[in-house]
Amino acid sequence: MNTDPEVVRDVFASHYFFFAFLASLGTLQIATANSGIRGLWLTPNRLVNRWLGVALILSGIAVFFSQPLWIEGPWAAGSIRADSVTRQWGQSNWSELAGARNVNDIHGGLDGTRQAIWFPLAAILAFAVAAIIGTLNMRFSKIDSSSGKIDRSDSATQNEVGLEGLTHRSYFANLPDSLRNFRNEIGELWRRELNKADRWSLFRLILGRSSN
Repeated sequence: MNTDPEVVRDVFASHYFFFAFLASLGTLQIATANSGIRGLWLTPNRLVNRWLGVALILSGIAVFFSQPLWIEGPWAAGSIRADSVTRQWGQSNWSELAGARNVNDIHGGLDGTRQAIWFPLAAILAFAVAAIIGTLNMRFSKIDSSSGKIDRSDSATQNEVGLEGLTHRSYFANLPDSLRNFRNEIGELWRRELNKADRWSLFRLILGRSSN
């Protein structure tokens, strides 16, 4: 490949980050629409939110794999070979688009380690965007969780925290109560789960001790 692998890696990383962001945001919208977690919705309507999530995922896939057609990279037309080191810098054509992303990580392709870094960052950004827009949605309208219609009543339960709290409140309004509940219950929860895990410990199974 007649270019710096680090330059190629930067191109791949930026494209992959955008792809992971759209896919994560779309998946989050589908999941929250199905479960009624309105604090993370991008729109006030459940059905619209669900289809928006599908559109975001499909858009991420389409954009990622079609970018070589209009963005220059290590996939110039006529230079794509089985060995990525022979490639030239430029734009791909339709006939070679399927192999455009097939670049060895030694020559600048995105390796697993960098994917493990960029994907969580993209997912965190997607969550942040959903939380901010969801806060605006919850501030300007109250939405009936079953139909997705606007509900101006103040009958939402304010004592719920965690994911249940996000069905009635925005992420930022729900966060203080959730953190307070976490601090109050984490000790007991930790001890209870350790006791459950100890029932299946290897030493108990070997020694034949009762799990009760």
